[in-house]
Formats: sequence, structure tokens, C-alpha cells
Amino acid sequence: MCDRMSKVKILRRMKDDASGKTGLSKYADDIEKCLNEQGIEYDLIQFKIDARDGYIDLFRKGFIGPFRASRKDRSKENIIHATDELCGIFFSVTRGKKIVTVHHVPIKGEYRGGTYYRLWHMVAKTALKNADRIIAVSEQTKAEVLERFKVDPGKIVCITNAVNSIFDIRSGIDKEKMIGCIGALIPRKNFSSSMTAFKKLTDHPGMSEYVLEICGKGPEKENLVKKASELGIEGRVRFVSDLDEEEVARFYNRAALIFNTSSHEGLGLATLEAQKCSVPVLHLQEARIPEEVTRFSVPCRDETDMAEKAFELLSDKERYDEVSRASKEYADSFGMDFCKNYTEIIRGTK
Repeated sequence: MCDRMSKVKILRRMKDDASGKTGLSKYADDIEKCLNEQGIEYDLIQFKIDARDGYIDLFRKGFIGPFRASRKDRSKENIIHATDELCGIFFSVTRGKKIVTVHHVPIKGEYRGGTYYRLWHMVAKTALKNADRIIAVSEQTKAEVLERFKVDPGKIVCITNAVNSIFDIRSGIDKEKMIGCIGALIPRKNFSSSMTAFKKLTDHPGMSEYVLEICGKGPEKENLVKKASELGIEGRVRFVSDLDEEEVARFYNRAALIFNTSSHEGLGLATLEAQKCSVPVLHLQEARIPEEVTRFSVPCRDETDMAEKAFELLSDKERYDEVSRASKEYADSFGMDFCKNYTEIIRGTK
């Protein structure tokens, strides 16, 4: 499919600087890296999907500019890949072989106000309806797409991407008495449960010196600060944000454990990033997080059980080392065939 007559167009969100990379941006970076390694030429169409610089700038760079770029060279031989659902907004008026990657299928109540949910559903429906191939980032996301939308199961394939090699064990960084959490400060990430679990952990013998460090920013910060005060742990909770990838890797290396109390993830690479840095991760077993991500994470029934299992790990070095070693080995091997599988999609052989 990718011959002299074909042109690959990558539709992605605006490239972020190192301190502003989201999971969607990292995924698009992985796509570009793969194409470059395989010697496949491509054009880049970037969407701005935030209003930090005002709504006029958002309209110009998030709609008008990408629309004009998408309409150029409308050959039916083109291969057009929207690297996330919202970048497929113009699929109904573009020609060529259209591919869309679905990262997360939101459910009502995950976002304040419901505006994002309605926008996502409208655009995703259009993109999926007009796509020739659909890439799901996990088997769970694949199942959720098939449940939510009327798409041909034969069009959808699951391809998971690997963890960035920047996440690894760092020499010269000592473990701290710190429990880490990472992600956008939004209701779906459920950081209030992490706080509750942390409070219960510090009630155990020898745990009173631990701190909780939350890496991320978002609209829930004010509520989380209030929650820390209500629990009486405000002096032991730190918020950090705007870290570049190297600083995030150092964050993982400093952490004794990572609490993942998210209620729903399309993939959730942060768990694997931490594990690749040899940090045990604990998650809530009833959460909707792909099994392939949590396979070597420690499942917990609730916040009390999370505190108990965290205490057990921190009190038993042999068990701690066993969990660290097994999870790192798994994270190191995760998604290693991503580029091969993606290239086959682009070339039309998969």
C-alpha cells in the first residue's frame, strides 16, 4: 500500500515541549519515530486542541489550518492516520486509506460538565464511521469501541506501543520515603483515593515519615488540597508539575511505591513507566484498566487493602525486590513489536 503513488499523512496534536507531553503526544512521537526508522516519508498535519492561547488561536490552529491541510492532495492513494480520535474530525471529507487510533473511550461522569464527553463522542463517531482501519491501544479499548459504536470488527486491530527507553533505573538516585502518584488532576484519576490509602498507610508502625508526591496538574487540584486538609495530611502531601521526561524518570526512581487509583484507562502507560524504573505499582482491582498493563501490578480491593499491601511491601525487602524485578522484566518487553505491527498496517499487509 505504501508505494510511490502513496503519501502518508500523519494527523496529530501539536508537538509539546518536554514538560508538556501527554500520552497522546508521546504516542504520535512513537509513530513518527517508527516511520523515520523504516524510511517511510510522511507529511505532518498538527492540531491544536487546547485554549491556552485563546479561542481564536484554537479555532485557527485546531480547525481552519488542519482542515485546509487535510483537503490538499486528496488522492485516493493517500494513507491518512489520525493518531487519536479527535484528529479524525475531517475524515468524512478526506480521501484515501484512513486509519484512526483510539486511546480511550470515555464514560459519562469522567469529566466535569460533560462537554468533553459530548465532543469526543461526536468526533469519534465520525472518525470511526469513515475509517478503513482502527487501531486500539489495548484489548479493553478494542472491546469498548465495539460496545459503544457500530463498527465492523474486522476493521479494528489492537497494537500496543512500548514504554519510552528514557524510563529506566537511574544510578546515583536514592529511594526516598515517598509514595508517588502521576497523571492529570481530573476526577477519573481518582487521586482522592490515593490520599485515603496513603493516610491509612501512615497509621501503620514505622510509616509516619512517608510523604505523598502527586505529579500532575488539572482542575481537581483545589479539591485535592482540601481533601489533604480534611485527612490531616496536608503537611505530607506535595504537588509537582511541568516535569520533563527526564525529571519524571527521576520522580519514579525516587519513589518507594506508586499508587494507581485511576478508575478507567485506555492503556495507562504510567504504570509500565514506573515498573520499568523498578518501582512496584498498586492498583484498584475493580478499576477498568487493561489487564495487559496491570499484569504485574499489585491488585487491591480498596484503599484499606492498598494501605495494607503497601505496608507489607515496604516491610519485606525480599517481597519488594521480587515484585520490582518481575514488573521491570515485563515492562522492558512490553510493546516491542509495535513498530513492526504498525508498519504492516501502513503497508496494507496486516
